[in-house]
Amino acid sequence: MVSAVALVATCLCGRADTFADLWLTRIKPPPYGGVATEFDDTIAADGKRLHPHRDLICAHMLEQFGQRLRVTNVANGKSVVCRVADKGPNRRFWPRREIDLTPPAFKAIGCNGMCEVSLERVAQ
Repeated sequence: MVSAVALVATCLCGRADTFADLWLTRIKPPPYGGVATEFDDTIAADGKRLHPHRDLICAHMLEQFGQRLRVTNVANGKSVVCRVADKGPNRRFWPRREIDLTPPAFKAIGCNGMCEVSLERVAQ
């Protein structure tokens, strides 16, 4: 009986660490980091039309619409300032993905596919 209680307590602690890792950006103040990917949606979460092949726009799950973020590629140091205009990626399905960038923003920081980035808020 005692060993079963110890086993359950050990499992719960392991889950807590995983949960903290998945939702670290809710607690941790910027600058923070994660994986950036490319997206080309034409309609934002608030219903506005996007021009993904023209504008420097990003999608972030936790930041407010209109917030400007400096996205820096950790590998080469290139950075771009883009505006949050959409929500995503969903951390439930893609736990490491932090931000989605439009193709011009993605090319500006020199990414190809997925890359590790650092994020920080920029004053409006």
